Amino acid sequence: MSFSLFDNGEFELDSRFSPQQSFYNKATVVIDSDGGTGLTVTLRSYLTPIVTLHVNADAEVQRIEWLNGDPADWSNTTWRHIREFFKQAGLKATSKAQCLRDYACEVD
Repeated sequence: MSFSLFDNGEFELDSRFSPQQSFYNKATVVIDSDGGTGLTVTLRSYLTPIVTLHVNADAEVQRIEWLNGDPADWSNTTWRHIREFFKQAGLKATSKAQCLRDYACEVD
């Protein structure tokens, strides 16, 4: 996992796998303790919480929780943020279709 899980807080999502130089503070990551031994890592796109990864003490993603609507309806820009977020979390994220196929079963 590329995120520093040692610090709770909020930071801008860096562009490491995407051709964009920056997301210009339009995509942020919020890391919080889940009250147990794990963490929640939430992506915000344009200030809207989009998806939360529930991570165990070994930095492994245990569960994906989609927030605020149907993931299939989000903009292309938000999907660029999601793919970058997933890749930095060590998840496969080659396309919107692949992400929906592999992870949308977790939609609450």
